[in-house]
Amino acid sequence: MTLKGKRVAVLAEEMYQELELWYPTLRMREAGAEVKIVGTGSSPTYASKHGYPVTVDVSADQVSAADFDAVIIPGGYAPDRMRRYPAVLKLVREAFEQGKVIAAICHAGWVPISAGILKGRRVTSFFAIKDDMINAGATWVDEPVVRDGNLITSRMPDDLPYFCSAIIQALGGGEVSADIVETTTAKEALAIAVRAEEQAAAFYKAAVKRTRDPEAKAMFEELAQEELGHKARLEKEYIHLSGDPNWARYVLWSNLP
Repeated sequence: MTLKGKRVAVLAEEMYQELELWYPTLRMREAGAEVKIVGTGSSPTYASKHGYPVTVDVSADQVSAADFDAVIIPGGYAPDRMRRYPAVLKLVREAFEQGKVIAAICHAGWVPISAGILKGRRVTSFFAIKDDMINAGATWVDEPVVRDGNLITSRMPDDLPYFCSAIIQALGGGEVSADIVETTTAKEALAIAVRAEEQAAAFYKAAVKRTRDPEAKAMFEELAQEELGHKARLEKEYIHLSGDPNWARYVLWSNLP
C-alpha cells in the first residue's frame, strides 16, 4: 500500500522513546509518505532516553493542521514536555477536528489528554497512564492497537507493527470503513467525508487529463463536478455544525464507545 502524496508529522521533544519515534518515521517514509519531524520549538535537536539524536524539520508554531494528513506522537518522557506547548496542543486538536489521523503510543496519550480530544473515545496506552486516560473521559482497553475513527493508540514498543499498520490503513487510498462512521462525532464524520469527496474529484480530474477517449473524458469530467458539488454541500454542513455544535439536525448522532 502506498502513501505517496500523504504528509505526516511526527512530534519530537527531549527524552523521546527511540523506537516509537524512528520506527513510525521510517515506516511511513518507506510507504511513500512525506514525513516531517515537528518539535515544540525549544531546540533544533532532541536526545532520546538513551541519547540518540533527532533533528527537527520545523516547530509546531510554524505549521498548521492543514499541512498534514496525520500526526504521530511517540512516547517516552517527551509527551510530558510536549503537552506544555500551546502550539503542539493546537496542532493535535485541530488536526483531530479536521478528521486527520492522530496516532499516540505508550505515554503519548498525555498529549491528546491535554488537547482535550479523548472524551467518549475508546483507547489504549501504557498501563501507567490508564487512570489519566479514563479521567480524560476515554474508555481504556488493554489491546495492542485501538482505532476509534481517526484516533489510533497503542501500548508500548512491542505494539509498533500493529500501530504502524493501523496508521497506514487509515491513510491508505482514502478508504472509509463503516467503523469510522460509527465511532466518530458528526463533525468528524463530515470532515472525513469532505476529504473523501476531494480525493475522488482529484482522481477524476487526473483521469480527464490522461484519457484520450472523448466519451470517457466527458464521463470523468461529469463525475469530478459531481464530487466537487458533494464536497461543497458537506463543507456547508461542517461549517454550520462547527459554529453550532448543538445543531438540531445532528443532535441524535450517536457516539459509540
